[in-house]
Amino acid sequence: MNVLRRLRNPVLFNEWKMRMRSNRSPWLILFYLLVMGSMTLLAVFFMTNGGSYYNPGETRELFMLLSMMQLGMIGFVVPGLTAGVISGERERQTLSILLTTNVSATRLILGKWLASLSFMTFLVFATIPLYAIVFLYGGVSPLQLVKVFGFYVVTMFAAGSIGVLMSTLIKRTGIATVVTYALAFGIAIGTSVLAEIIREFIRYQNRLNQVASSPMPIWPDLLHSLNPVLAMLNIFGEGPYGSLRGLVNRQSLWANIDPFWFYCIIYGALTVVCLLLAIYFIQPVRGRLRKTAAEEQ
Repeated sequence: MNVLRRLRNPVLFNEWKMRMRSNRSPWLILFYLLVMGSMTLLAVFFMTNGGSYYNPGETRELFMLLSMMQLGMIGFVVPGLTAGVISGERERQTLSILLTTNVSATRLILGKWLASLSFMTFLVFATIPLYAIVFLYGGVSPLQLVKVFGFYVVTMFAAGSIGVLMSTLIKRTGIATVVTYALAFGIAIGTSVLAEIIREFIRYQNRLNQVASSPMPIWPDLLHSLNPVLAMLNIFGEGPYGSLRGLVNRQSLWANIDPFWFYCIIYGALTVVCLLLAIYFIQPVRGRLRKTAAEEQ
């Protein structure tokens, strides 16, 4: 019982009650499923050229299309859900009240973070029947299906942690939202841009040194695998990481790593760092204690 009491988060439970008891939640779920289902059926209609025959060989492309649409929804919704969780409390002048209660800063940050992501997680897993329709015709392995949903969870956690950190550091919700979107898309797109810069620099060095054929290092492809879109393609064996299989140095440790797990490790570490920083900066007493200790000395 003591363990359950310690794990109990009143902030999280209160957010769940307020969010799920509202009349807007069922309509949002219905609208989301209608949009995703309509786009899936429309894609099937165009793939069959308006006919009644569906080629099972095209299931893989349809599954990838559905996964990309879901990823796009996550990328546009999650930063907006989390960028105002702390700054919104500050604007309503209720943050000071929360900090004076028995709720610790860790429970406050984790509760707000999980509460803001729980609804989007529910929406994502509510689309499993749509994936089942596509999955019914074959062409996609069960492991790929598990990886896709695990990929969604890791991506949502990382984007949500960035939003919580910006909401803690920035007082205005509007500015925090803009900065969160900029950082989230900057990290996603910046990794591919940096990968191409490194690749072109290596090619330039090879031309200067008059090296005819030199194996490309693995780092540009690893950076490409941190781009969510390319990482999703890697799950289906379509991303740039597939070129590593033919490299001369494929016996190295980094060349044999699964890009899915590399993505999960990097973005998992990013999630932990952002949450720890948010917990650190939301505590108003720490700075005062240091200032008092300095004055006493």
